[in-house]
Amino acid sequence: MGQRVREQLTDRLVTDIQDLPTDKMFQVIDFVGYLRTKYSLQSPQRGSAEAILQAVEQVGSLQFEPGELDTLLADIQSMREMDMEDYG
Repeated sequence: MGQRVREQLTDRLVTDIQDLPTDKMFQVIDFVGYLRTKYSLQSPQRGSAEAILQAVEQVGSLQFEPGELDTLLADIQSMREMDMEDYG
């Protein structure tokens, strides 16, 4: 796609969303993020720090009940230890 067409599309997007309420603008941004992820040629490896950061960016900050994160981290550590026993 030519640079001129991309510029025209960008201008149209800006024009089309500038009158939307703020919450709807956030929905447009979320949808663009979804499209970028879905059609990305190089998606980050599942479970990688990049993939986790990308997911947090898409869904917002993570919220945990008191002690829930500690339990989750302990479960992850247990799984790692079991993998080490099984696969060295």
